[in-house]
Amino acid sequence: MSDFMKRTYDVIVCGAGHAGTEAALAAARMGAQTLLLRGNIDTIGQMSCNPAIGGQAKGHMVRELDALGGEMGVNADVTGIQYRKLNASKGPAVQAPRTQCDKKAYQFRLKHTIELQENLVLFQATVTRLLFEGDRVVGCGTNLDVDFRAKTVVVTTGTFLRGLMHVGKNTNEGGRMGDYSARTLSGSFLEAGIELERLKTGTPPRLLGRSIDFSQMEEQKGDDVPCLFGFNDTRGEEDLFHVEHSGERRLGWAPGERQVSCFIAYTTAATEAVVRRNLHLSPMYSGQIESTGPRYCPSIEDKFVRFPDKPNHRFFLEPEGRNTNEYYINGCSTSLPLDVQVELIHSVPGLERAVILRPAYAVEYDFAPPTQLRPSLESKKVENLFFAGQINGTSGYEEAASQGLVAGVNAVRKCRGEGPVVIQRHEGYIGVLIDDLVTKGTSEPYRMFTSRAEHRLLFNHGSAELRLRHHAAECNLVSRERLGRMEGKARQVEEWVRRLEEERTGEGTFAERARRREADIPFPAAFEGLPAAVREEVLYRVTYRGYLEREMKQIERLSQVGSLRIPESINYMDIKGLRKEGAQKLEAIRPTTLGQASRISGVNPADINIILVYLESARRRREDGRRPANPAGR
Repeated sequence: MSDFMKRTYDVIVCGAGHAGTEAALAAARMGAQTLLLRGNIDTIGQMSCNPAIGGQAKGHMVRELDALGGEMGVNADVTGIQYRKLNASKGPAVQAPRTQCDKKAYQFRLKHTIELQENLVLFQATVTRLLFEGDRVVGCGTNLDVDFRAKTVVVTTGTFLRGLMHVGKNTNEGGRMGDYSARTLSGSFLEAGIELERLKTGTPPRLLGRSIDFSQMEEQKGDDVPCLFGFNDTRGEEDLFHVEHSGERRLGWAPGERQVSCFIAYTTAATEAVVRRNLHLSPMYSGQIESTGPRYCPSIEDKFVRFPDKPNHRFFLEPEGRNTNEYYINGCSTSLPLDVQVELIHSVPGLERAVILRPAYAVEYDFAPPTQLRPSLESKKVENLFFAGQINGTSGYEEAASQGLVAGVNAVRKCRGEGPVVIQRHEGYIGVLIDDLVTKGTSEPYRMFTSRAEHRLLFNHGSAELRLRHHAAECNLVSRERLGRMEGKARQVEEWVRRLEEERTGEGTFAERARRREADIPFPAAFEGLPAAVREEVLYRVTYRGYLEREMKQIERLSQVGSLRIPESINYMDIKGLRKEGAQKLEAIRPTTLGQASRISGVNPADINIILVYLESARRRREDGRRPANPAGR
């Protein structure tokens, strides 16, 4: 047998989607001997659903990944075909980059990157079982009747665990259309005492572009100046071209070149009639599918049922690449029968003659409730076994990739007897994501939103390197040169924040005038000459100084209020600003303390913060002898 079959690896990664690729690259770049197993290596990094990276909160996570040394951001930057900064007209805290990618270019470049990575062996085989010795994992078996052994194993199986696809009454095994299903691996988890449950997700149809009448739709162009995920201001040549030294050039282009347009179409009354007339044929409404789907990415059936007063719904037609005529129909996820899908599509203006290339479908799959994991993403029940991605109940490429990097890093650190890297929830969205998963769990596909982060004002996407640079040093995925540039950038930001707060011009300091939102402030020439990323971060800090200081104080306070008691008479539905979902869950559970409330699934930290403010306000009013303006009695 060849050496790659006989050796004991430091890390085996099972699965090569967005979680698996980040886990494998992280482990290998840390110097660990890593094996990446994939049932079909032609689908490494496949964008099974929307061919886009980023968006609200998700774009922030990709920038955090880049700050930690991950690959997703750069891979998206150089294979993008449309670049947009979302919420550009709003405050910087909620602005986020989003890139429509060339689906195949993204996938091929990522595969090439893995092939060129030192310390990383890529091999095509389906993992069929795990190998255990006592209460620890020691490797895995494959469909080739070949076993591989390792000190740690990272499982990133996505939707492939007993994957079952639905198009109307038609069902087929598979994690996605045209691919396989991992039928036996679930048995290994159950054998080890790991609980499994079922979730459901879905995807819309793909259409032939030349059969679409775009003249009836709204055109949506990209930004002239792309907002990138990669922090190229701290990268040197050694970071940007670290694998090109082999003489092989990876696929990609300069960001912003030859951008393409997306288009917006609207459903009609005829569309709604088609859906309602055929609801009984939808697996989700016929009882054929019993597992829970994503609340915040509803199917077209759910949209018409849950929002009956809405006159229409939007479809976003997004090209899948530069060299294909295939379009993704964002907003049209469904599992209706194919003939109904055709009728549904043809009811939309501009799509009257559209040709379906791939049908929409729903997929059910096993996942392991993530409360069975430690914050390192290691299993509490099986030592040296790590989980990342959709197996933990998440949805989305960005959530998967974030978990993958953390799991890969911590698998290596476990091999070396080092403590885990744990990103705290006040440090970034990745910290919020993992803390939510392992402390609250999820009963539906988890998607990251800015509202899940109570300290989101601290998480403007441009500050990711500065917030996480100490973790970047821990992870050891960023070169010393780049770490040095990060530290230099941090010093520049701190120095200029101090100077703008102290130096005066006209009526007040530069910082005071910035907070008054004055136009044409005559900043010093040296400040204007700083890199754009530094100037933007300095202005963010001085403009929002009071809010940011309040957030830091709140972090200290929240750590001390877990034992605060909640009056039995409180009426959560009357608390202004509390999300409806959070209020409903709180009303159902009736927690006695704020700490108990924070652990309820469906209640996020922003909800807890609102309750805390409400309770403190009520206490002050009582002390003043005034009756509450918004009584909470039943």
